[in-house]
Amino acid sequence: MNTDITSIREIRYSRSSFKIILVTYCFLAAGLAAMLTMEGPARVLAMILLPMLIFFIAFAVYEYFRRDFVTPVITIGPQGIQDIRIAVGFIPWEHMDGVIFATMDPRTAKAATIFVNMESKSSLSEGLVAKIWKRSKRPRPVLIRRGQFDTQFREIAAAIDLYYRAYKTRAGNTENGSPQRMPA
Repeated sequence: MNTDITSIREIRYSRSSFKIILVTYCFLAAGLAAMLTMEGPARVLAMILLPMLIFFIAFAVYEYFRRDFVTPVITIGPQGIQDIRIAVGFIPWEHMDGVIFATMDPRTAKAATIFVNMESKSSLSEGLVAKIWKRSKRPRPVLIRRGQFDTQFREIAAAIDLYYRAYKTRAGNTENGSPQRMPA
């Protein structure tokens, strides 16, 4: 694992999962095309569904290439962590009250739960504020879960743990002169 805490780590979706989805759609299109050779209601159904499926495949390919392979899904860096599946905007390390991993060990975790402090409401993006403080006076925990990434989640969890320990301790030292307790 890379232990450089000054670099920015960008995690994107895996291309292999996209290929599996694309092959599945193509088999569906081939099945509908085979139905065109039949007579009766099956042919009419295929004539209706095949153009819609082809349009859907084209739209899926466009979305995957435009959004998923160009834009990183999770970004971890010195300024904080961002997961665009939740909302756009970074959660700074100094605004976190803690990070808990599902198995309490970053190497075997399946999810990371981030607890945000009350003071962070004024400095987070509107999307994050809407998601974290949804109809509540207290912030809700943010769950970063695994997905179809090009990086294994244990490496993502280890990076979150590494950055949190490094930058949360620095924030604690600069605010009141003593390091804060870290639940991670």
